[in-house]
Amino acid sequence: MGASISETNFRTDQENWRVRLRMGDPRGKVLGAGVLLGDGLVLTCAHVIRIAGTDDHQPFVIVEFPGSGGGHPAGLRATVVPKHWVPRADDHSGDLALLQLAGPPPVTSHATLHRLPTIWNRRVHFAGYPSRITGGKWAEALIKGPGGPGDEWVQIDPVTEADTLMRRFSGAGVVDNRTGRVIGIVVSKLDSEREGAHYRHGYMIPTGTIVKHLDLVRERFVSGRPPVPATLTADPATLAAGTATLAAGPNALNGGLDGALNGGLNGGPGRAAALTTSPGSPAHPGLTDATPRPAPRPSPDRGFARWLTRWLAGEEDLADVEITFVRDEDQDAALALRTTLTLADRERSPRTSIAASCPDDTGTAPRAGSLDLAVDVSGRTPAQIAQEIAEGMALDGPGLLPMPARIAADALPLTTVARGVDDALQPLETVELLHTLVRRGGRLLLVFRQLESPALDRTYELLLDPARPQRWLERVGRRIGALARTEELARELRRRAATCVTPLPPVPRYAPDLELKAARLEADPRQGTAGFLVKLSYVERTAETALLEAEAAHRVLSRQLARHQDLRGLLDGHQARLAAHGITEAAASLHQEAQRLLTGGPCELRVAEAAVDRFVQEARKALAARTEGDT
Repeated sequence: MGASISETNFRTDQENWRVRLRMGDPRGKVLGAGVLLGDGLVLTCAHVIRIAGTDDHQPFVIVEFPGSGGGHPAGLRATVVPKHWVPRADDHSGDLALLQLAGPPPVTSHATLHRLPTIWNRRVHFAGYPSRITGGKWAEALIKGPGGPGDEWVQIDPVTEADTLMRRFSGAGVVDNRTGRVIGIVVSKLDSEREGAHYRHGYMIPTGTIVKHLDLVRERFVSGRPPVPATLTADPATLAAGTATLAAGPNALNGGLDGALNGGLNGGPGRAAALTTSPGSPAHPGLTDATPRPAPRPSPDRGFARWLTRWLAGEEDLADVEITFVRDEDQDAALALRTTLTLADRERSPRTSIAASCPDDTGTAPRAGSLDLAVDVSGRTPAQIAQEIAEGMALDGPGLLPMPARIAADALPLTTVARGVDDALQPLETVELLHTLVRRGGRLLLVFRQLESPALDRTYELLLDPARPQRWLERVGRRIGALARTEELARELRRRAATCVTPLPPVPRYAPDLELKAARLEADPRQGTAGFLVKLSYVERTAETALLEAEAAHRVLSRQLARHQDLRGLLDGHQARLAAHGITEAAASLHQEAQRLLTGGPCELRVAEAAVDRFVQEARKALAARTEGDT
């Protein structure tokens, strides 16, 4: 996120696309604000036109044009466009509506929504229509960070007390002061008390969220470069499958991971492919296997996905500038890259309902909006890359400086991923260009497709300080240490669970092999070379996958033990209630059967659950009959 920058003057009298919404009844109560798009369409928040106490909308509303100079004083009727009503969900996501005017608007200007990264302290302005202020009220705010439901919103803080958001600002177009572009709409205000002080801030729905929910807006009324290009995104079907795979626990990974651990590091074997391809596959140079096997269907490399997610989140042990490797034959890593970048893009991430069906407790799903810009530089010239970066930063307007010089002077400090640096048409110059993003305070991940290249050597010289290999090796050691601790905790849980529950998940034991790998890296004579970074990258990703598997085993065992305890508590609690009423014989046989299963040695939880449920049902019937008899 960037620091504040100088602002240019804006003329609010030119923003005639601003509209006011009223009820269609004789009283004409003001409901809120909206944005006039092309073709007589008006964008607003769903809650502005919602019928109170329902998830339905008003049959029609009246749209007024405060900047029209007196045209259509009575306003125009507007109705909701079919399939473009997105009511606010229980978690407050959505909350968007698109309206169609009944006639041509009395103004010639209309707005286009622009994609702009979330830039810290960027100044914006908007206008709402509070009660008794017929001409509307202007306000300025500073953009803060992502927030709100599912990170669909962006926080905006009033610049002064006079700029405090009020009722009926919802739906107001938010304009970036520097570029004059509409970058979202106001959705909510929040007043809170903390330590005796009153705090007020608000939220906007950014363009990325709007176009995710409203197809017509995405197709016709949006400008600016999407944060992630098509070559780095996963299609919806692949994304849904990949999200489910990433959120699920590792399944049948042992053999593949063992292959990666037992193979050499020569050539940098791909961790992702190690989990899903035979050790003799092209993804594993230096490993041998005489038995040919069919290539499996790609599945996202979960360890790589979590490493990417951790970097996007800015975790402390990961540097602002990192490098990684995704070779063409490493399809699992490539799929993980596309899936993770798509999930990190607020515009392309799944809607809340989809995400909720695949809850993530593995840390492999990044925060929506955590990525500002991704560029695929393969086959591109520095000029083409500079143009794409400038478009993503809204620096592509008229200017005197050449684009690379403009980026060097005004680049926003964004979180950027650049793929295929070594395959750019001028790789060394491309590294120099990307270096300007770092000098401007940005975070940068460079994804290489080759294990050796002049671009990698130049990146090592220019972007990574000499102490990086040692710090990276220490970081790998910490992850392996976390793996060793997690595996030991999981084994201890398994020993406890083995006395009462069956079947139990296997507990991996990868830490000793990875500790050996790390020790070999400590003694590696190539520590001062770019090739050493390749080895570090792959060992780190292997350790991340092993840690995911250990955590999954620990999680399953914890849930099994907790469920066994819950069943015992349920059984004992209902038995105590029966004893209190002197009717323990009512379900004695069912109680004995459930108790035998829960205390007589390892039991299958589903069998024990069924037995406890039968007893509980019978106990409740007996208690109900006794209560009726007492009355």
